[in-house]
Amino acid sequence: MVVEGSAYLRVTGVGEDTAVNRIARLVEGAQTSKVPIQAFADKVSAAFVPSVVAIAIIAAAIWGILCGVGVVPPVWYEGQSPATFSILFGVTVLVISCPCALGLATPTAVMVGTGVGAKHGVLIKGGEALQHAAKVDAVIFDKTGTLTIGHPIVSDVVRISDSDETSPAVTTEELLWLTGSLERSSEHPLGSSIVRYVEQTLGPERTLARPFAEPESFVAMTGRGVSGELDGTPVAVGNRAFMETSSVALPKLAEATMSTLEAEGKTALLVAVRGEAVAVFGLSDMPRPEGRQTVTFLKDMGIAVYMATGDQAVTAAAVGKELGLGPNCVLASASPAEKVQFLKKLQAEGKTVAMVGDGINDSPALAAADVGVAIAAGAEVAVEAADLVLVRDDLVDVVVALDLSRHIFRRIRWNFVWALVYNCLGIPIAAGVFYPWMQMSLPPTVAAIAMAASSVSVVTSSLMLKLYKPPVSKEKGLLPWREVQSAW
Repeated sequence: MVVEGSAYLRVTGVGEDTAVNRIARLVEGAQTSKVPIQAFADKVSAAFVPSVVAIAIIAAAIWGILCGVGVVPPVWYEGQSPATFSILFGVTVLVISCPCALGLATPTAVMVGTGVGAKHGVLIKGGEALQHAAKVDAVIFDKTGTLTIGHPIVSDVVRISDSDETSPAVTTEELLWLTGSLERSSEHPLGSSIVRYVEQTLGPERTLARPFAEPESFVAMTGRGVSGELDGTPVAVGNRAFMETSSVALPKLAEATMSTLEAEGKTALLVAVRGEAVAVFGLSDMPRPEGRQTVTFLKDMGIAVYMATGDQAVTAAAVGKELGLGPNCVLASASPAEKVQFLKKLQAEGKTVAMVGDGINDSPALAAADVGVAIAAGAEVAVEAADLVLVRDDLVDVVVALDLSRHIFRRIRWNFVWALVYNCLGIPIAAGVFYPWMQMSLPPTVAAIAMAASSVSVVTSSLMLKLYKPPVSKEKGLLPWREVQSAW
């Protein structure tokens, strides 16, 4: 039996706007961008060629002079003229010198490394971000949606009213409708959770009978709360700081209720109607299962870990404790501007700071950090502001991103060492420095093979990054740091 029907598709991106195309552009941009350390290679290469030409001329001239004054025995150049004998040393120096190896050391490692990163769900936007990521020694995490799952649920609704409970100023149904209507205009995850709760509590019949209204004079204070008017009724939803700016008094019962909820690790929001506190909403957002393991692993790598959140100190401390963060590593009641100030304070202490976030309010800190790390599932503005993008919604990839960056940068340095050592050893041999003892010269054909081999060896060294294995086991999660070090 064949059943036919219809389907409706919502297209969120076509052509260049698709997620796959954006990923491809990010990878391509990273592979063609320059790492700051490449400037060193460019300077060395710029001076390298004229220096080699000068060394070749000097080597040929010295051997010519030594042959002319009779210091070189004729038996050394038997079968050749003194001029040919001398010039061959200069030619061999030109042939064996290899600025290519220096020039290939960085771009090949970056190209291979960024491809490996994309394979493991980490998009590196550029070479500068890569170099900074390799030096990161402090990481600041946003809480909601980053260290926590990002899907908070309303766990408690406590009425706060000094009026007669039998005839409250605002009924529960009216309270829910006002709160849902106001929060529907908010982009914050907490606001979305409140809207979902109101819809489920009121049910489809009452929601259809009285749809949410559009608030007038709507104001959203990032990290604080929202306010507006609904049918001429002033409504505000937010934390203590927001209520203080909205001139809403905090009754003792409200303070006690909020403190109790925050001690349980929940976010407590006060609802005020007509300037009077009428209810407290408690929202619970579970920490990510891999959160504590990620924090522990970063600490083992020698990286200081901090958490910044707009939640109150008690709530933030409870979540931080569960994740293994001490009270000194938790910044609570922080606005986006205060997160940036905290970040710059760490930078002033000489730390290279990475910021990990997913929301619009994280964008200023992501842009100000030495390395901004965004979760791709978060807000697009956060992804645009970040230097590294985690394609998968998995906090473990923060470890993979920083660990891979260290591997890539270490490979770049090894490529430089190999290229420099090769030239430092090859040029003196080609110039005949050891000829008086060995009485053997390096033929230009052998020098040409050696020159090509040096470039091939650098490229091969970079290709070895394809063997990179992240410090993650599908069965065990993050591997112990000591086990990862032993694997290196």
